[in-house]
Amino acid sequence: MKNYVTGYEYTGQNEAILAECGVESVLTFKQAIKLKGLSGKKLKGLKKCATLIGYKTAENEEGKKEKKPFFFSVFDSEAVLARAA
Repeated sequence: MKNYVTGYEYTGQNEAILAECGVESVLTFKQAIKLKGLSGKKLKGLKKCATLIGYKTAENEEGKKEKKPFFFSVFDSEAVLARAA
């Protein structure tokens, strides 16, 4: 499973989540609206494929670095590109 725009290969639990969806490649909403011929209105009602998790390293109040999770939704790239036509 990879990201359609960046070519990033998902690993770990995100790969397992995407395997359950059965898609080849995915896009985030922000990546989708940057594609030519697409807007937020055209993507309205599009069903998300999965919610994935990423981690950012940030310093806490004590100055120690810790990983903080963030979540993002991804969409099937074929479904998104079908709406561009």
